[in-house]
Amino acid sequence: MQCVAAVLGLTIALLLAPTAQADPAAQPTPLAIRPQPDARTLDVNATGIFINDAGDVLTARHAVAGCGSLFVIKDARVARARVRVVSPERDLAVVGSTLRPLLVAAFARTPPGGGAQPVFAAGYDALRKMPDRATAVVNGLTRPGARADALTLMLAATNGASGAAVLDQAGRVIGVVTDRAEVATGDSRAVATRTDVARYVIAVPVEPVKAFLAANGVRYDETDAPQLEPLQPHAARAATLEVGILCGE
Repeated sequence: MQCVAAVLGLTIALLLAPTAQADPAAQPTPLAIRPQPDARTLDVNATGIFINDAGDVLTARHAVAGCGSLFVIKDARVARARVRVVSPERDLAVVGSTLRPLLVAAFARTPPGGGAQPVFAAGYDALRKMPDRATAVVNGLTRPGARADALTLMLAATNGASGAAVLDQAGRVIGVVTDRAEVATGDSRAVATRTDVARYVIAVPVEPVKAFLAANGVRYDETDAPQLEPLQPHAARAATLEVGILCGE
């Protein structure tokens, strides 16, 4: 009985003891939330082109070489990417990611003929910031005879244009931008004066591009059918095909 009385006494004492009151002025500690980057504002290093419905992206080899981390950006989406194949002869590479395209490139089955031809080429960042993207048609010309192994284009190139598609008048891909023309002694790309050099761009022509893809088992579409009606905007088609490439250290 004495044990029972002792237990009852302890229980009553605990019930009657004052409880700790929460300080009404105390504020809860907020959880630390790391802000996510807005993909629409990221500055990309280069451009790529969706070439099949598996999401394979064709770009310039130098744009993805030596990257500690690699990302593909499309509108508000960002995905980690990996290099699938690279060309030892040409400045070309294919990367893969989880992003899937709304539209894939249609490569020209027949290479473009001789003579200057109207083309459109612009990098992913330039297209995002282009005020007349819904109406812009061609923005450059091919330069005949400048180089036997490459397309030389007369157009303005901005940073990040490497890997951009070169579209012919019918909207087919006839090349991939890889470089600006250099002017130096003995340089075969010396196709302009120093004052004009910013207007000249080097691209890998469509035949070597298709040969590289075929040799590595990468699917692609080719056609001679027009992909755009006359006066349909090339910029809008390019913007749908292209992605941004972000190379991290």
